[in-house]
Amino acid sequence: MIYEHAQLTIRPDGHEEFRTTYPAIRENLLGVQGCRSVDLHPSVDQPDIYLLRVGWDSLNDHTEVFPDTEQGRTVLALLQAHVTSVGMIHFDADTVDPH
Repeated sequence: MIYEHAQLTIRPDGHEEFRTTYPAIRENLLGVQGCRSVDLHPSVDQPDIYLLRVGWDSLNDHTEVFPDTEQGRTVLALLQAHVTSVGMIHFDADTVDPH
């Protein structure tokens, strides 16, 4: 399993609309092959930033399968209406053993 961390910068006047749209974004993501979890976290020190954290079975499910689905196109359209920039990075779900 991997986690996608998407740092979303929201239009300054669009927070309320974005939060209203989030349930549809989440529902569409969870409807795609390989998507296991979706969480949205607001920044505590940068009010226009949110972290969208999505759990995927594999990187391929996110980068190859998701974009070609109807749900993928819907999510991108919903995000484009509210987001001015996206920074994305993927993490392994395994934790580093401290020993």
